[in-house]
Amino acid sequence: MSPRVATAPRTTTSTHSHAAGKRPGLRPAAITAAMIAQLRSLAEPRWSADGKQICYLESHDGQGTLLATPSAGGPALRLTSDPPAASAAAYAGGFYAVTRDSIIYQGADRALYRMPAGGGHGHQLPTGGGGAAGPVCSPDGTRVAYVTDDGATSDIGIVDVAGDSWPRKLAVDADFVADPVWSPNGRMLAWVEWSVPNMAWDESRLVIYDLRSGERRVVLGEPEVSVGQPRWSPDGKTLAFLCDRDGYLNLWRASGDGAAPTPWITESYDHGGPTWGTGQASYSWSADSRRIAFIRDEGAAQELCLLDVATSEVTSLAAPAGSYAVVRFAPRGDRLLVLRNTPTLAPAIEVLDVARGTRHVVASAALGGLDGTDFVEPEAITWRAEDDLEIHGLLYRPTGLHEDQRPPLLVYIHGGPTGHTGAAWNPSVQYFVQRGWAVLAPNARGSSGHGRAYIQALRDEWGGADMADIVAGVDEVVRRGWADGARVVPWGGSAGGYAVLLLPILYPDRFKAAVSLFGVSDLFSLARTTHRLEAHYLDRILGPLPATAARYRERSPVFHAARYGAPLLMLQGDRDVAVTPDQAHAMADALRAAGKTAILHLYEGEGHGWLRAATVRDYLARMDRFLEEYALLR
Repeated sequence: MSPRVATAPRTTTSTHSHAAGKRPGLRPAAITAAMIAQLRSLAEPRWSADGKQICYLESHDGQGTLLATPSAGGPALRLTSDPPAASAAAYAGGFYAVTRDSIIYQGADRALYRMPAGGGHGHQLPTGGGGAAGPVCSPDGTRVAYVTDDGATSDIGIVDVAGDSWPRKLAVDADFVADPVWSPNGRMLAWVEWSVPNMAWDESRLVIYDLRSGERRVVLGEPEVSVGQPRWSPDGKTLAFLCDRDGYLNLWRASGDGAAPTPWITESYDHGGPTWGTGQASYSWSADSRRIAFIRDEGAAQELCLLDVATSEVTSLAAPAGSYAVVRFAPRGDRLLVLRNTPTLAPAIEVLDVARGTRHVVASAALGGLDGTDFVEPEAITWRAEDDLEIHGLLYRPTGLHEDQRPPLLVYIHGGPTGHTGAAWNPSVQYFVQRGWAVLAPNARGSSGHGRAYIQALRDEWGGADMADIVAGVDEVVRRGWADGARVVPWGGSAGGYAVLLLPILYPDRFKAAVSLFGVSDLFSLARTTHRLEAHYLDRILGPLPATAARYRERSPVFHAARYGAPLLMLQGDRDVAVTPDQAHAMADALRAAGKTAILHLYEGEGHGWLRAATVRDYLARMDRFLEEYALLR
């Protein structure tokens, strides 16, 4: 469905006249906003029980569809239609599970449904009310465990696949739970849990629950240590998981009953990302329990590796470079299923034959004209912060410029702030690079992908040291002659949008214009109104209230609008529960009262991020026009 785009409310435009400058000659662009809006996203590829098919979730225009395609290659079959599957979105994951004869999936209404493995009508499972996510099927295929959340608590539920009995609820001794997994004998469940004020990457626990005795055992739960992604070996002898006690989120192991947890690989690379929800799959056991394939995150790029269980030897697979979102061993044999993309390659689902070193694509999100041939590869760069911390980032540089040309610079700031911008598919960035912009994507302190200490360096510092990190990166790019320091524009969403609203206050003479997507303007309001998952996030990265109220006020852009130093475009979804629309309205009002240039546009039906094709198209075109008027022509 196409959304109805709201007329821009509470819009403020400058009453000051200006002399329009001459727009610099920009290279012809090969891609358009409408083309990007047609792109599909691919998520969570999984093997069928016999390995002959591969299922995956395709999302577009706010709708999700489960498909299946032969693992050897062939046409895809659409499986879901009634009711439709949930669409991939922010904070979502763990959408479905596959058994020998059924698929259990999350519907668009957040209920769980069972349909035949070959597709057909979905029958709702009795999960006991509330949202249900992360379904995992027992080894015998008769039961489904899932994460249930009623808006106040999170627990583990278990229901018969046939849906003939009431669900069993396992009360979790924590505020949040993720990634339930069955033991191979079906007698135990393991999961990750955490309690406020921590987020999962601050401090979390790995728990095993005996379904027969009701015994609950904490495998690992230590202060200032996080865990993730528990997986039993198929023979049940070993429980693997990720843990950052030694500084990086590395592979660990315990015995099958959870005893004697110990590091398995200790290296200065993460093997997975922060747990925002359920469903990550950054490593996988082979069917014979002899090997583990895992993703090694090297910051800007990723590598696919293989661990020999008997010797603990790690080898790099002869796999193509790229960003890997999923890795899964086949139910038998040496094949690996991966979801891979690069800055110039749209996400593709591939099957790798480990023994033969061959690979083939079974599904792709590529679109004609958006095949990456006109895209550029980013350069990984580093710079020093004010306290001498090494900061990481990526730089995209437009092609076709003369040596003496200094392109305008977009500063693309990721969300989170415990997020990360890697060398991955980002057509929106490439859209502006093709239009002559250089793009700096800083991974300031607090970003993931560089170990625990880098994430925790943002403790009490959000809106402080990370802002200085970003400006130091801009200074480095300008100093090296890669961009025009007089035409710098910050751009980002969520926590990135917050940075966009704050940077021209802290550095009012540094930015030509600014573009904020669902950004935070009032930290007090955010602490009161954001959704349950992030309700205590600020306790760690800013400090608890009321003790640190002065810091909240100092770093809330809405209280300092009179100092804002750039024309601002704000785009916001009217159904956003993470950063509610009042944040954007308040900032627009404050800027208007201060006589500043602010343009606010609301998208009806959108939440925390754009799902609808019409929104994506309008957003890019609207931003392009804004940049031309306020950053290029003035």
